[in-house]
Amino acid sequence: MTPTDRMQTRLLTTKRSRAAKADAASARADGQDVRDAQSPASSGSSAPVEWTPVSKWSICWRITVTAVAFAVLTAGQFLNTNDFFPLGSLTQYATAKDLNGSVNSTCIAAKFPSEDEPRKLGFNTATVGIERGDVESQLDRVIAKPELLQTLADSYVRLHPDEPKPETMILCRETTQLKNGISVGEPTKKVLATWRVQ
Repeated sequence: MTPTDRMQTRLLTTKRSRAAKADAASARADGQDVRDAQSPASSGSSAPVEWTPVSKWSICWRITVTAVAFAVLTAGQFLNTNDFFPLGSLTQYATAKDLNGSVNSTCIAAKFPSEDEPRKLGFNTATVGIERGDVESQLDRVIAKPELLQTLADSYVRLHPDEPKPETMILCRETTQLKNGISVGEPTKKVLATWRVQ
């Protein structure tokens, strides 16, 4: 190696050393680990990235999960049910409401031993152990099999141990007339199903 080559090598080494020290000082000022600042990635040189191909099994289970979710969502639309929540029916978001039409609301009532008239109950988990929407999504089924109301009666007794046991459960529907989007008059009530509590 000639004297000129030795001098160039020293100059390059000195420059690299000064650059490394400058990077380390900057990293300390920024709160960064000095080893990160001196790593090849941070000094401008990038190591080649190795890509691992996706296995056939990974592709298979991804396609299967997607197909099952799509099938359940499609079934929920045809059956108009929320039993597959959150992949249930989307019809509640699909239609606009007539501002001069009517609004139907499912209700639940119970006849108690010491009362002459049925008492309207709150249609929620705190009162009968189920939300109104869960019953409305399978309303035809409940009307066809009113014995399903026994479950609501049992939940009421369990949630209200100090209250008398209901004699009859009544599934009803309240219809409210709208005018320019505002309710007018008193709602009309229709009995959809009744069940003698066992």
